[in-house]
Amino acid sequence: MRYYLTVKAGEIPKKDEVYEAFKEYARTPATIQAGMEALVKNLRDFAGYFCAMALGDEKDPGLKLAFRDLRELKADVVYPLLLELYHDYANGILPLADFIVAVRLVESYVFRRAVCEMPTNSLNKVFAAFGRALKKDNYLESIQAHFLVLTSYRGFPTDDEFKRDMQTSDLYTNSPRRSYWLRRMENHGRKERVPVDEYTVEHILPQNEDLSAAWQSALGPDWERIRQTWLHTLGNLTLTGYNSEYSDRPFAEKRDMKGGFRESVTVHAPVFRAVHPVSLPISLDNPSGIV
Repeated sequence: MRYYLTVKAGEIPKKDEVYEAFKEYARTPATIQAGMEALVKNLRDFAGYFCAMALGDEKDPGLKLAFRDLRELKADVVYPLLLELYHDYANGILPLADFIVAVRLVESYVFRRAVCEMPTNSLNKVFAAFGRALKKDNYLESIQAHFLVLTSYRGFPTDDEFKRDMQTSDLYTNSPRRSYWLRRMENHGRKERVPVDEYTVEHILPQNEDLSAAWQSALGPDWERIRQTWLHTLGNLTLTGYNSEYSDRPFAEKRDMKGGFRESVTVHAPVFRAVHPVSLPISLDNPSGIV
């Protein structure tokens, strides 16, 4: 109901004022003129859209996957915009292919900002007001254009900004999105998807502060700085079903043991290669990748 009222009023009501906001909306001249039955039908339609997006009830496989990816980002603030887009999709105004691209752009915007550690307290207003910028005779282009004109703390991180921070940011500690980006990276471009839900996150260079002599020797005299700099970054994280077997073993053992990195179906970017950053499929022109 809160997101529905945001679509209708253009601003999101406080959680403890939703009922009052609904009564106010129900008493507007346009709503009264349309009648109570029309209001209830409209509410039911939007509830159906919400179930499709937030509860996994979507039937189209392309949209279903896009909504699933977006849910993993835990960004509920996007729903006011997506409810309006879904309404127009359901009524033949927004083509399916354009709708999927739009959802992927929203996903890209939210994830890039998280990686670049941009503040989230402005997102409520960004998505509450986004509908005002839509030009429905040129729908997808108006969405793309509005993302491009957002500036400062509301801006859409560029490819260069995202690539830079993706390599150096802490992508593990206190990050509810780590399952999202690891799954997206592992399955990018794959026809046979890796079932990463069954795996756990492995730190190639161990988290153990009492680092073994073998690891210290491998990293060199500057091992403490290297560990502190790269421990929770992209180059030191992977997914595996062998987490307990790997334990804190030296890298060569993790690589060469039965079930080790050489045999793994997942992609590894060991800390030793951190100075040669991982090449990521990132582009505003390719929103189906990890963007």
